[in-house]
Amino acid sequence: MKIAIVAPMDARTGISNYSETLSIELIRLGEDITVVAPENSQNSVLLNMGMNYVEPENYEVDDYDLTHFQLACSPLHEYQLHIINKHRKKLLKNMNVVTTVHDARNFDLFNIKCSKCISFGINLPKYPFYPHDVVDKGFHSISNRLIFHSNSAMNEYKSRYYLNSNTLRRVLHPAYSIPGVNTVYDPVNETEEIRFLAPGYISPFKGHDILINAVSKINQDFKLIFMGKILDENYGEYLKKLVKKEGLNDKVEFLGFVTEEEFIKQINRAKIILIPRLTSSWLNNQPVFKLRKIFGLHYLINQSTSGVLTKALASGKPVICSKSQGFSDYIDESRGIMCDDDVESWRNAINYMLLNPNNVTEMSLNSRKFAVNELSPTNIAQQHLKIYKEHR
Repeated sequence: MKIAIVAPMDARTGISNYSETLSIELIRLGEDITVVAPENSQNSVLLNMGMNYVEPENYEVDDYDLTHFQLACSPLHEYQLHIINKHRKKLLKNMNVVTTVHDARNFDLFNIKCSKCISFGINLPKYPFYPHDVVDKGFHSISNRLIFHSNSAMNEYKSRYYLNSNTLRRVLHPAYSIPGVNTVYDPVNETEEIRFLAPGYISPFKGHDILINAVSKINQDFKLIFMGKILDENYGEYLKKLVKKEGLNDKVEFLGFVTEEEFIKQINRAKIILIPRLTSSWLNNQPVFKLRKIFGLHYLINQSTSGVLTKALASGKPVICSKSQGFSDYIDESRGIMCDDDVESWRNAINYMLLNPNNVTEMSLNSRKFAVNELSPTNIAQQHLKIYKEHR
């Protein structure tokens, strides 16, 4: 089966790792895979396996048995809307178009930079225009199947857009590794400092300042490490000033954007992984955020899961995360703690991990076991292949 996987091969989006892992496993299953992206993958395993690469301007619908798009709220994905706009008539006629909805949340114009994409979304028929659905409805218009990484994301999306259940599928996010080599459980080295790691881009819609406030009253030896690009420089300065104000310069560290290999290395070094989905109080005084409120977009409906979450499980790490329903298919009390949206809840969870090392070890083993049994890339690729063949 000739399959085009349309996804950016850019380290700034975790979806590149998802698509690389899926491509590797599909090739191993005997499928003919082409990645359609502005840049080629740098994954040496994938390149050595004979994956094909096509630039977006050279993509043609009829060259493939199936096209698989990736829906995410990032300017890195705008080129996919350009493809849909250019090839929409042929895609509508083609009965094999699948889209994975990675970010099942309320989209909005503030995340779309391209005027061509905005115009395309506004002028699409079938759906009424709201500021949050420009991206979504572009993919709805051409997809025969929508894949989600959690039941809550699938159900919320179905209700929001009145979608037919027959077109929706739930497939767990693979516990992939970088670059293409399975991560092996690395037992905690008790002689090293206790590291709480918050991986992924740093945004006021994740609320890293709440984590800083949470640890400010904890009198234990530990490190809180933020690893990822700071999306808003002003928010970054606010966080660093808060660290200084709370006297946490020796306990809080910002690593910034790191390579894929370093990303996994840091996850392996960490004792606990933190995955917040919080809204920073810093936003309340920001002009753009005030404008968002006018449209009812001052909060995010976010039932999405996270590639960082599955990396943590693959590395055998307990997870402290927000009570996002998108995480509930992956995290329970045997593998971590889900927190309310307040400082005290996060402080209590971090304290619990510090004071109960035996339970942390048990959670670590359970995380790795769950990843091996439920998030196997090979099994998940087989589930994708079954969906691909439904319309053939």
